[in-house]
Amino acid sequence: MNKLLLIAALVSAGAAQAGTIVDTGTPSGVGGYLLESNDSYAGQITLGASLDITDIAAHVLGGNAGETFTISVYTNSANNLPSSNALYGASATFGSDGWNGVSGKSWHLDAGTYWVAVEVGNADTLTPFATLDYAAPKPLAVTAFNAGSGYRTSPLSFGLQISAVPEPATYLLMLGGLAALGLGSRRRG
Repeated sequence: MNKLLLIAALVSAGAAQAGTIVDTGTPSGVGGYLLESNDSYAGQITLGASLDITDIAAHVLGGNAGETFTISVYTNSANNLPSSNALYGASATFGSDGWNGVSGKSWHLDAGTYWVAVEVGNADTLTPFATLDYAAPKPLAVTAFNAGSGYRTSPLSFGLQISAVPEPATYLLMLGGLAALGLGSRRRG
């Protein structure tokens, strides 16, 4: 019977599932920060364990379907701002007003502090009247803005959602713990 319980627990653990690690909630939809050429808005996140970022979305309004902007991840610099070089970056395509971003990524991040940025670079096509929607109900505590001359901290409240899966070592540790529980219950029985 104990073997059956252990097998059921291992099977139910299953494959790694993406989970939301940041969700500021849906902003008000009444206005926002202009997303013009060379503008960047970043939010700081701190990870307690290694994981792989799979999806990042920002709440963007006023673009035209098919236009692009960039989602990037930066390390934290010594002055608590995004570093000068992105660890990861990908082009995001605007679909319609609301959540737009990148998905299906496997951006590995170790435990630590990072910045997730919504950017409009020279190669992006997002209309100059598009906005990063503001008044998110649960804004990030630390944010920054860059108008082309470097990041500066600024109290911003934009919509951001980030999903990730734990790295495989986390699951191995969990499975090891389940195995130890199974062995412990077997010895008692």
